[in-house]
Amino acid sequence: MKSIILSLLTAAIVSFQGIAASEKSGHPDPTVNPVTTKQPEDNKVYPIAIIGAGAAGTMAVKRAVLNNNETLLFLGAKQERRRSRGNWVRKVDNMPGFSRYSRTVLELRNEALEELVQGPFSHNLFVIEDSISSIEREGGFFHLQDASGRTYYAKHVILATGIMDEQPSIQGSIRPILKYANGQTVAYCVLCDGHRSFRKQMAVIGHSGAAASNALLLAEKYPLQKMVILTNGRSPEFSPELLNRLEEKNISVFTSPIQEVLGNKEQKLLTGFKLENGSTVEADMAFVSLGVRPNNQLALQLGAKVDESGLVIADPSGETSVPNLFVIGDLRANSMKQIFTAWQHAVDTVQLINRRLREKGEGSTACPEPQRDSATLCGFK
Repeated sequence: MKSIILSLLTAAIVSFQGIAASEKSGHPDPTVNPVTTKQPEDNKVYPIAIIGAGAAGTMAVKRAVLNNNETLLFLGAKQERRRSRGNWVRKVDNMPGFSRYSRTVLELRNEALEELVQGPFSHNLFVIEDSISSIEREGGFFHLQDASGRTYYAKHVILATGIMDEQPSIQGSIRPILKYANGQTVAYCVLCDGHRSFRKQMAVIGHSGAAASNALLLAEKYPLQKMVILTNGRSPEFSPELLNRLEEKNISVFTSPIQEVLGNKEQKLLTGFKLENGSTVEADMAFVSLGVRPNNQLALQLGAKVDESGLVIADPSGETSVPNLFVIGDLRANSMKQIFTAWQHAVDTVQLINRRLREKGEGSTACPEPQRDSATLCGFK
């Protein structure tokens, strides 16, 4: 009995110390949604549903709520959120004002949601911590069902589900690279983090022409100690022109599979790679250039057009080939994968939706009591 009580006390002390340390540091877990809102009504068609809350979804919900439009925001289940690039973004120093954040996209989202629930338009915000598993369009509006089976209705849907970078498989696992990715000594976006390569020993992991182009871009923009390409057992798919340019820049290509990632895992500091052929390649930083995996399942369910990479095709306002279905942020084809681009997408899309709602005189007022108990959907004209 004494041992049980001692174990409980120890657990309580450890838990309290963890909470106290978090409060003292002023850095709560940014992966946790900090707000609670009222839940949507059944059988009501809402003006806007936003699926995803990365950089694009956050700006979209901020603009929509301040436009005085009732808005459903689906954060996604925890496991699903882990499949989006925004969830993994650490420090962003290629944009002004972001240096104070350590998990930039998540902290921006949390700040925006806290501001909205404390503001005069909080009644317009409905945050749902679940994923949308299926979506259909019928009768001029969308039917959305979450993973728990609940159904929602919306006139306009904004997809902000993003993309995920492909990871290198090292001895059959992606785990060896992730520690260093979290420390930003392994990166994925040359435009975002290329400046970090300044005067470093660099490696690019990839075998496509895009990988070679990224290596050349870094070598041309920044003074580097050296640059190498690791194809990780794949045959290089470089054009003769790219091969000539790589040779001119003294960029070596190693085709042997990666056996081990070298470095200090605790401090997340990369020092190089050990290859299966026994050689060791020194590197202070690496860029992974293996392409992306678009989170486009909902767009495909609705039959929206996508490009050869699976990114969703849209017009300049973000509207897809499916009327009133919009795509913003990294998931949109033919656009830069940047926070400022995602914000511009979001504003353009939400402003267009707001104009359409105003032109049609469509509100989102509460249903009359008798209607709430019927099969009729209110809020839809």
